[in-house]
Amino acid sequence: MSTQKTLNKPALRKKTTANPLQKKLPLFAPIPQRSLEYFGLVNYATTERVIEEIRKFVIEDAYEEIYLTVTSAGGPTGTAMSFYDHMRSVLHPPLVTIGSGDVDSSGILIFLSGEKRYLTKNTTLLLHRAGRCFEPGTRFTAAEIEAMFREDNLKDYQYACVVAERSNGRLDTEMVLALMDKNTVLTPFEMITYGLADYIIE
Repeated sequence: MSTQKTLNKPALRKKTTANPLQKKLPLFAPIPQRSLEYFGLVNYATTERVIEEIRKFVIEDAYEEIYLTVTSAGGPTGTAMSFYDHMRSVLHPPLVTIGSGDVDSSGILIFLSGEKRYLTKNTTLLLHRAGRCFEPGTRFTAAEIEAMFREDNLKDYQYACVVAERSNGRLDTEMVLALMDKNTVLTPFEMITYGLADYIIE
């Protein structure tokens, strides 16, 4: 199912004053030897590769930061949730995530797995409800459709819980679900306002 992005346009300001919420890094220089990328759709192959690379970094040094750049249009929520849970509950790496370009849908879960979370200034992030694509001519019973509906609602709720949890108390689950209902696109400044990112990289 295709998803239409709707961009929230902030009101114009009369004065260009610095906002304390819009944190900017004076210098950002990731260590190349401990940097990797999650590019493209969320899928099993990329998730497995990135987890294995992070595991090697942790074995090498469990305390030195690891830098993961995330550019993803999303994919299956369960696959992204597996990555998130592995980072937060299993490996516990000192992970710094860098959102760049499109970080949409389940790609946001990959981004939120970082202990520190940075965004490049031209990044956009799309929140939306779960959807499915069906092959032409595929037949489903009413029971199968009902089961898919229940699963999608559960995945949406789990997704919203993670986003709310990573907002430092600025969002609750119902607020996140409301943003998802509206197919909301967030700017880096809005991500910082919601407590979902720490800095904007200039």
